[in-house]
Amino acid sequence: MPFIQKYQLLILVFAAGINILSCTKKKTPVSVIPEPTNWELIPGTYKMYDTLGNYLNDMSISHWTSFNEQNAQRDTFQFNNFDGQFIFKEFQPEVNPSNWPKHSFYIGSHQPLYDSNNDRWQLYGYEARFSNDTIYIRYQIQNILYYIEDVRPYENRTVKCIGVKQH
Repeated sequence: MPFIQKYQLLILVFAAGINILSCTKKKTPVSVIPEPTNWELIPGTYKMYDTLGNYLNDMSISHWTSFNEQNAQRDTFQFNNFDGQFIFKEFQPEVNPSNWPKHSFYIGSHQPLYDSNNDRWQLYGYEARFSNDTIYIRYQIQNILYYIEDVRPYENRTVKCIGVKQH
C-alpha cells in the first residue's frame, strides 16, 4: 500500500494526461469547390498582341450554355472584335480530343464572315488554347472568293497572336 500512496499523485497525473490526449477535435467536413470548367475559365476581355509584343486590339469572349432538341448541353463562345473587326459565335465540343492540350477551344471555320465594313472573308482557326489567363491563337484569314465583288485588295494571311486576360 505505501507504494500506491507514494505514487498516487503520479498515477493521477498520468490518467488525466491519457484522458486529455484521447479527446479529439470534431472533424468538420471540408467543402470541396469544384474546379472551373474549360468554358468558365476562358470568357473575358483580352488585350491582343502579336508575337513581337505589339498591341493589336481588345477582344472579348463571352460564353453561354444552350440545350438542343435532345436536351443535350451545348456551350457556345461569342468572339467580339476578333482580329479587330469580326463578331461571330462558335459551338464548343463536349469533350476535347485526347491529343489536344487541356484548355483548348475552337474558333472554327467561317465562310463568309462579315467584317465591320460589311466585306466578306474566310476565317480558319488552327489553334486556340488557354493557359494561365493567356490565350494563344493561330488562324488564317483571306478574301480570295470575295475581293473582286467587295472591291478591295486580295489578302491572305496567317496570324499568330497572344491575348492577355484583363481582370
